Amino acid sequence: MTASLKRWLGFYRRHSRTPNLGEREMAIMEVLWHAGPQSAQSIQQTLDDPISLSTVQSTLERLHRKQLLERQKNGRAYVYQALLQKADLVACLLSDIATDLGDADSQVLVAGFMDYLDGTAPDARGQLREELDRTTPDSEPPIR
Repeated sequence: MTASLKRWLGFYRRHSRTPNLGEREMAIMEVLWHAGPQSAQSIQQTLDDPISLSTVQSTLERLHRKQLLERQKNGRAYVYQALLQKADLVACLLSDIATDLGDADSQVLVAGFMDYLDGTAPDARGQLREELDRTTPDSEPPIR
């Protein structure tokens, strides 16, 4: 996602159901999605950005307050786990964008999404087709 799009989303998503996430919060979510439940110390060691343990802990606390993480006490430390899968978060963000753009005009959303794929991930069209075929109800023929 480009920096300008991130700024635009942060500015225009005033009434969103999905909390805004900063770069550090997204980096921590990526670690948890990839590696599963982790302690703050494990997350700190995994991150590419060298940040202090207290910064990781405060970021985890913010994510927990935003109800994106659950935590379990393990000895003196917490182990954190994402409450949403990455695909679920993306779906919420797309829903927020559709609502913000007004009336969720599906034709405009699909066209914009396809333009995005063409510009950033042209090979994703095949993956999209497979996903559509996989999720199409049995009563409908697969989209070709």
